Amino acid sequence: MTSSSTAMESAFIDSIRPRLHQKLRPLLDESSSCLPILQSTCQQILNHMGPQSNAETLARVISKDHGLTCKVLQVANSIAYSPQQTIVSVPHAVSWLGLDTVRSLVAAAHLVEQLQHWPLRQQEFRTLIARSLIAATYASELGMAIGYPQPGQLFTGALLYSIGDLAIAYQDPDLFLALQAISKTTKRPSECVLQETRLIGVPRLTLAQALAHMWKLPDDLIELFRHPEEQPIAHWQSRPHTYRGIVVGSIRLVEVLTGPAPRTAVEEAKKTLQLGSGLSSGPFTDLMIRAMDRGRQLIRSMGLAIDSSEEAMPPSRAQPADESIPHPSAGNEQPALIRTKPLETLQAFQDSLQAAKDLNSLLGTFVQALHRDAGFDRVGLALLNPGDSDLLVGRLAFGVTPLAPHLRSLSGSLSREHQFFLTILKRVDPLLVPNFSDLVAGTLKQDFLEVWKPTSAIVAPLRVGARPIGFIYCDRATSTQPVLPQDYQAFQLFFAQTTLGLNRLAGIL
Repeated sequence: MTSSSTAMESAFIDSIRPRLHQKLRPLLDESSSCLPILQSTCQQILNHMGPQSNAETLARVISKDHGLTCKVLQVANSIAYSPQQTIVSVPHAVSWLGLDTVRSLVAAAHLVEQLQHWPLRQQEFRTLIARSLIAATYASELGMAIGYPQPGQLFTGALLYSIGDLAIAYQDPDLFLALQAISKTTKRPSECVLQETRLIGVPRLTLAQALAHMWKLPDDLIELFRHPEEQPIAHWQSRPHTYRGIVVGSIRLVEVLTGPAPRTAVEEAKKTLQLGSGLSSGPFTDLMIRAMDRGRQLIRSMGLAIDSSEEAMPPSRAQPADESIPHPSAGNEQPALIRTKPLETLQAFQDSLQAAKDLNSLLGTFVQALHRDAGFDRVGLALLNPGDSDLLVGRLAFGVTPLAPHLRSLSGSLSREHQFFLTILKRVDPLLVPNFSDLVAGTLKQDFLEVWKPTSAIVAPLRVGARPIGFIYCDRATSTQPVLPQDYQAFQLFFAQTTLGLNRLAGIL
């Protein structure tokens, strides 16, 4: 940095100091207790995201920190990153996730570590950091989708964009909350700037720009603070325009997703990103779902949480299968049709799959056939929430009464409650479990064990292409026999045809 540019920065900081709210003026002093904390955090983040950071050095940094090791392995083993095996070592996690993702995890961990320095208003700070991490994930995913040369740069930009807000929150929590209220209740950016200036003496981003200069943050980030104008709804033409469009657009999308904004504001924010990126509707929608999912996995690994208007997004837009198909009563006394009339049964099943118009009707046909035609007394279906693939949702069960507790027991968090089903979702082929009592204690939700009382069963992952979408459970609990190898063979016949049908509906076949 030249002496002339340093002088200009000093002059800029000196120019806003007299105007700044007196409670915030210490932020511009070298003696401020806030400076060493956030400045050190920024520097560590930039070091790990810089070109001098490589897979080997990152693996060493992570391995020396037990907490960070747990965070990285948790994310690496989440369904959001689609591992088909259990990852137990840091080098394996780094190679599986990719350098940019692991850098992002380490950078995020540094920011979250600073929560210990905020004795008051912990929840507000946790929410602010969680939103920054989600926005950073959106920015990185969008950059990778359009071939941006440095997706990690986008992650860093979106992550550090809120550093000025964190500084204000550290210095005076009440002023921070007042600024948050302005951004939530004021629609026009120009009016927002006026109200911020009345409150703290300068626009919020002007203070952020001064702090970014003091902390030697990247020039491209300082430019974002210097020119906070609205993003035009048009295709991005240059690399600087793309950088600004992705970072600011991702931040604004997360703001409306996690706030009381109307649905029209969410759609407008998405439209700005889609038109700017040039992505068509299908790939863009898939990217938005994947980004939210991966962002949730990231903040969950950091012990954070966030509210979202898309939190309760159902697994499919179609009507739930369990609401559209009648439930047979428990017990299946007739001989299995797959054994008495194998060819006719399979042909009728294939015809039913061909007639299915959506995911739910196809899966409903599959579950019903396993109960009615394959001889399984009880069948349960659980699907992943696409916006948060750590969450299972019990969707359909045949041969059980009462229905509601059986579905609830299939629902829950994979990482906290259903670790066994997490291992199933990483498989490709079905698993015959001879005896559930042989499974490691604590890997199954207690509610599931109490309601279903499983002895032996077949459990199989459901996939669209390589992506897990849920699992199927079936047993013969109402008869005296355990699930046998011949039952597994019968299951495979229905399972193979269903997998083909799922991929046909998804356009993969």
